[in-house]
Amino acid sequence: MTQTVGKVYAEALFLLAQEEHAEKRIFEELDQVAALMAAHPDFVALLDVPAVDVQERVDILRKVIGEQEGITENFLCLLIEKHRIRHIGEICEAFNKLYFEAFRMAEVFVTTAAPLSAQQKQQLKEKLHKKLGKEILLRETVDASLLGGMVVQYGDTRMDNSLRTRMQQFRQG
Repeated sequence: MTQTVGKVYAEALFLLAQEEHAEKRIFEELDQVAALMAAHPDFVALLDVPAVDVQERVDILRKVIGEQEGITENFLCLLIEKHRIRHIGEICEAFNKLYFEAFRMAEVFVTTAAPLSAQQKQQLKEKLHKKLGKEILLRETVDASLLGGMVVQYGDTRMDNSLRTRMQQFRQG
């Protein structure tokens, strides 16, 4: 069975993180890098241009993320050198799965019509913790078109309790 590029690199990085007892720090750093690169796909493309010298691409990366000499920066430089930086999203996703599994965590995406209060977030995390038996990492987004309620998604499960969906179901029913 062949493994994807993302999974191979993520497993290697996770093993190194475990050896250095730096899983959480690397998880957080990768999370920031993934967000940056998802928001700026042209930046990823620039880091993968073969016509640009590898050292120049590494220098560009360091100027953007800051020089933080460490595992994450070295890993990103390796990805640039091996022409694998375009797989960063896939690598981060695979690393996250390993991290969540190792620390019994679940990443839960919640979309609401208005931002949740701190108390609402805490209540939601507690309910999900009881249901899943894992620590909850809540990723919140706001979408005013929901009108009210929320959409909760984790793994392959999606619970849509938004007012918009209920109104659509009412119209169809």
